[in-house]
Amino acid sequence: MSTILLIDDNKGTREAMRRAIERAGHRVATAAEGDQGIRLDRELAPDLVVVDMLMPGKEGAATIIEIREARPEARILAISGGGSFVATEILRLAELVGADAAIQKPFSTAELLAAIDRCLVTESAAAPTTPP
Repeated sequence: MSTILLIDDNKGTREAMRRAIERAGHRVATAAEGDQGIRLDRELAPDLVVVDMLMPGKEGAATIIEIREARPEARILAISGGGSFVATEILRLAELVGADAAIQKPFSTAELLAAIDRCLVTESAAAPTTPP
């Protein structure tokens, strides 16, 4: 079971994702905006942070940069909606500023959980091992 921090300003989207991620067996903390998410990231050091790119206040790119500066090892999944071209460009920006992966809204529960699993597997593979 992993701890996942979910940062999204849309309450309905945030709660739907929270329920799906919890049903998959993970612990979930949520934040409605970037600054709150950054505070929770520092308190919890979650295994994965899921960040919406378009939020009022501190938007996703700034949130990713700040999390990455404080915790270079953090695993980050960026999400974004909007028009197809706009979302593609925003998600490309997310990866440029430090997201490990990105998916475009709307996505299915299966797509979200698959992206989370890929990020967590990457984290496990990158974890140092103790010599025998």
